[in-house]
Amino acid sequence: MRLATSASVVLLALIAATVSYRHMHELALMHGSRHSGQEHIVRLGLPFVVTYQAGDGWEVLGDRTRRAIVECLAERPQAVGELAAELPVSRPAVSQHLKVLKDAGLVTERAVGTRRIYRLNPVGMSALHDQLETFWNRALAGYNDVVEQPTGDVMTQAATTVVRGQVIVEAPIDRAFTVFTERFGDFKPPEHNLLGVAIAETVFEPKVGGHIYDRGVDGSECRWARVLAYEPPDRVVFSWDISPQWQIETDPDNTSEVEVRFVAETPQRTRVELEHRNIDRHGPGWQAVGDGVGDDAGWPLYLARYAALFIEGS
Repeated sequence: MRLATSASVVLLALIAATVSYRHMHELALMHGSRHSGQEHIVRLGLPFVVTYQAGDGWEVLGDRTRRAIVECLAERPQAVGELAAELPVSRPAVSQHLKVLKDAGLVTERAVGTRRIYRLNPVGMSALHDQLETFWNRALAGYNDVVEQPTGDVMTQAATTVVRGQVIVEAPIDRAFTVFTERFGDFKPPEHNLLGVAIAETVFEPKVGGHIYDRGVDGSECRWARVLAYEPPDRVVFSWDISPQWQIETDPDNTSEVEVRFVAETPQRTRVELEHRNIDRHGPGWQAVGDGVGDDAGWPLYLARYAALFIEGS
């Protein structure tokens, strides 16, 4: 796997965007900033709770030597000795920096004979890339709000009617689609449960007119989504039949919908795009639905757990 483009984007954008982001953020605060408009952009740069917190990645990349190591690994996987030959630091120092990067989820290793080869972790690097995009989108939205808002007017937070997220997985498009639909219960957080008992399994019925439902350990079922489109390996759409009170909504007119698209970036890499839209259809109190699915424990958590299924050994 080669991640030169992704890693370069993260590193260069981090340097270039930090100043601009801070400038626009400070400008927005001077005028009383508010959150962005009708869309809430959620990227997988939010915490990847399985093995690391995204914030750790930004902290460790604050070191110049670690950034240089990441740049080297973006070119190709390398052993400690190869990295030390390219950097003005000793082998023990390189090893220490690699441990920090590994603990932050940015680097993985594997044994090749008597050597250990290090490479970038595609999930961790994608997380940083997407989080940076989230910061940038928010900064631009805040800047736009300041420009368009008359001075002295009170700014209010706009409601969220659309939540979007995406993740890149190192897998062919067919497998990415299959894992999402057939193993939905493996990445759906078990605490997301409307049943009165623990969930034994979550079923995604692979057909239009089917359901996504949880089956409890006592055999009870909670059908919380209807499959509206099923087009492997490109697209699936399902309803969100959960009300602002977090109960099953029986009126289809008062439900939102979730579309998941699978885009092949290469034969072995797939971008998975999620859009939860029409959230205002839930009626009074619909903002609670948008806040819930857009929160770190909502779709960002689902996508992080889904991406973790593609990591070696999962």
